[in-house]
Amino acid sequence: MAEFTRGPANVDDILTTTLDKYRAKMTENWLSSFAVTRKMMSAGNVAYEDGGNTIVEDIEYQNNDTASFVDTTDTVSVAINQIMTQAKHSLKMLAGTIGISDMDEAKNSGDPARRKLIEVRVGNLENSFKEKLEIALVNAVTATTKSPWSLLDIIDSSDPALGNLGDISRTSYSWWQAIESGSAGSVATGALDAIRTAYLTTSRGMIDPVDYNITTQTVWAAYSKTLQPQQIFQNLDKADSEFTTLTFFNKPLFFSESMSSGIWL
Repeated sequence: MAEFTRGPANVDDILTTTLDKYRAKMTENWLSSFAVTRKMMSAGNVAYEDGGNTIVEDIEYQNNDTASFVDTTDTVSVAINQIMTQAKHSLKMLAGTIGISDMDEAKNSGDPARRKLIEVRVGNLENSFKEKLEIALVNAVTATTKSPWSLLDIIDSSDPALGNLGDISRTSYSWWQAIESGSAGSVATGALDAIRTAYLTTSRGMIDPVDYNITTQTVWAAYSKTLQPQQIFQNLDKADSEFTTLTFFNKPLFFSESMSSGIWL
């Protein structure tokens, strides 16, 4: 970056005798929100793997249909049920680089270095990873061999063009399909009923409730307007510590700037 020319034409008594007042904190003014990524990467939500060609998940997908009530002389089936299978997922990698020239490193040293340039660039790259992952997870992104499926693609079991999820056909096996519910109305005029139905069905009688809800800022704001003052409870999630949310069935409701329009997951 070029410096301005010194001399009487550009530097007066004030500039000569008075230093600029620098703020201690760097102001970030580019990053979109990544509430979903932050929640998914919080304590207890990340499983670390130490290698492997692919990730294989063992799945117990049905009950044993020989279970039945019997009378004294009834016969109990001895059929052997197949109740397990496996899903296979390929690994995906998110990568980026940072750099610093020898000249910049020499200049950015000692007392004149207000911030470590390399550390700021590392932090910027980490936030870039989070934003990139957020977009990949909640936007209508066409999956490639390099990128993961978005949550929308995983849930959209009606789209066969996406192929099989984890090598399992969602068309052939209903138990591998997500719960989808649509509504043409607004949150205030009917969509909330569809959301509630999908939530309760997914939660399997509330014995396995969802962890959290994700939507757009527009839908989030519309939902907040439907609540009475005493219903607007903020979820002070200390694991995330830096932001609060509304709740739906006592589970956090986040919005993401990257979420596709009109979606509630």
